Amino acid sequence: MPELIDVMPGSPEWLAARRLGVTATDIVTIIGLSAWDSVYGLFWKKLGQVPDEPERDRWELGKALEPYITERWANTGSNWKDYVRWPGGLYRHSGRTWQMATPDRILGPFNDLSPEISPPVGTLELKSWADADRKRWEDGPPAVVRAQVLWQMDVMDAAAGHVGVVFLPSGEFRSYTIAHEDEKTHDELGWPGCPVCVDQHLMRDAGEEFMARLRLELPPPDPDSSAATLAAVRARFTRQPDKQAEVDDTLWALFDQACDKISYWTEEKRGHESQLREQAGEAQVLCIDGEPVARRIVSDAKVKAHTRHMDYLRRITPKEDDDE
Repeated sequence: MPELIDVMPGSPEWLAARRLGVTATDIVTIIGLSAWDSVYGLFWKKLGQVPDEPERDRWELGKALEPYITERWANTGSNWKDYVRWPGGLYRHSGRTWQMATPDRILGPFNDLSPEISPPVGTLELKSWADADRKRWEDGPPAVVRAQVLWQMDVMDAAAGHVGVVFLPSGEFRSYTIAHEDEKTHDELGWPGCPVCVDQHLMRDAGEEFMARLRLELPPPDPDSSAATLAAVRARFTRQPDKQAEVDDTLWALFDQACDKISYWTEEKRGHESQLREQAGEAQVLCIDGEPVARRIVSDAKVKAHTRHMDYLRRITPKEDDDE
């Protein structure tokens, strides 16, 4: 049975409650599907050493479109429109209190007084998505969305999860349903004949392992090569002027070599590009044996005035070391 955590969405209490468990957004990161976060970054955010990412304009637009997407979904002709659509909140599973979700809408029979009295019949996830990325939805919701919905279903003990998506800027609408093979046979162990059960079981295992790290039963995750992890490391450790630290000489050698390779290949690329442009002249499209291989793009970029925070490692050459 799901339990509602009685906190105001977006409040400090809401954020604090979310840090105590694994939400549908978190599980996407934990199983490696996130393009915006890493397990390392998520771990230190949960411990308060890395700040939460601020709300973006695009997220605000998605929230504003939710009522519209809900109505489009309700008018698709599905009999699901006959069910009450409770607004979402922060819920946790009663048996696994660390497992949390914030479904956009909760579906239940009209005679239900609230989704806490009996298990809901389904969840509804509302998405707005770029037209340019529409191909990812051809065979169903993308893996990242499917994982979110499966987690919501598991937390809410729901037999089905629904997705309504509007593509922008075209306004095309699509709806999808993810359901157990048999709502009466799925169980806590992951019913082997149901792909939904199997995936939910694997996701639960991954969530349990992450929670074991938070409880310090397992070591913290190691830094990886993602941009999200580098951003998290930068945020964890602010620079202390004149403070020195010993670092591993082998690791430094690898970093030093990578910097040299970047410099070398950047120069190589620039030289090859100059020669290719010389060959192409005023042509817009570059071809090999009549087949287009590149297109010359010309555009002007305007960026609003802002302060850019720079935080990077600059190698010290022997000459610079002598001067200092």
